[in-house]
Amino acid sequence: MQRFEGFYSYDSRDNVQQAIVTVSNKRVEIHLKDAHGNPRVVHWYWHNVQKGQGPDWHHTGLPQQTLRIADTAFGNIMEKQLSKKRRNPAIPFLLGLGAFLIALLLAAYCWLIPFLAARAANALPVEYEVEMGEHAYNALIGEFKVNDTQTVKVNRFFEALHIASKYPVKITVVEEEQVNAFAVPGGHIVVFTGLLDRMSRPEELAALLAHEFSHIEKRHTTRSLLQGLGTYTMISLVFGDLSGIAAVVAENAHTLRHLEYSRSLEKEADLNGLALLEARHISGEGYIQLFRTLQKGAGAAPSEWLSSHPDLDNRISYVKERLKDPPPAKISGELEAIWLDISTGR
Repeated sequence: MQRFEGFYSYDSRDNVQQAIVTVSNKRVEIHLKDAHGNPRVVHWYWHNVQKGQGPDWHHTGLPQQTLRIADTAFGNIMEKQLSKKRRNPAIPFLLGLGAFLIALLLAAYCWLIPFLAARAANALPVEYEVEMGEHAYNALIGEFKVNDTQTVKVNRFFEALHIASKYPVKITVVEEEQVNAFAVPGGHIVVFTGLLDRMSRPEELAALLAHEFSHIEKRHTTRSLLQGLGTYTMISLVFGDLSGIAAVVAENAHTLRHLEYSRSLEKEADLNGLALLEARHISGEGYIQLFRTLQKGAGAAPSEWLSSHPDLDNRISYVKERLKDPPPAKISGELEAIWLDISTGR
């Protein structure tokens, strides 16, 4: 550290002392001697230092202090340090704070909101979830033309699967070319004719309905919807404002047709649906047939199923893994007859 010789004045230009001065990134140190010859040090911190005339430098606080050093090397060092001070010292702090807040928001989006949405969905009474879903369904279904004939037949098909549920499951078939189907919280399932018309086997329809039913039964749809609606629903739940949530869900019901599930929820619905089929002695190959139907129809009519995670190839892989050496299975005569009625009515 360089040492410079100069003069220091305190309170008055007449009160001048010889001084040895050193400079660091933190401060200027002025080494003096008191009236008794004892050493003492005066510290100038950079936020209080300013340039004076000629070789003079000042301390902006009170009492008035001046430092005069003629060495140009000292002046250069002082200018360099003051240029650092002129850069807003708050900027690095603000940048760091901004990065922290962004990280906090990302953590909330990726972890906290999904966690709260899952807890909130599981805490909702079934009766309220059904009522909320009914509002959403009524707000949404007006966008479509309902195929009443196929709706009756597909509901008969689901009833013949004899799947017990705490929800009143109702299927609606709508005239829509898109290859798609989706679930609504509380029991509604909407199936597009663009998907139904491309199916070739009753096992495919059984797989589709078992999958969408699993999203309802496991409350995936409610959880994902609450997560998508985000902060407002979380605050409403904290304060017990269930009617407020119902209104927001109804206003945003159109998002249900584009609702995306996480990789884990999609897989859980696939495997739960597969278990439902196996328990009814229906071949799980229906899932693979369904996925291949979706892949074939993707070019003409994009499907929300195709944008889900994991992708269809991965879904086929883990379903095949589960179906190693599957027992022989034949769909019941009742389901076969209903399917024949559905397929001939297309």
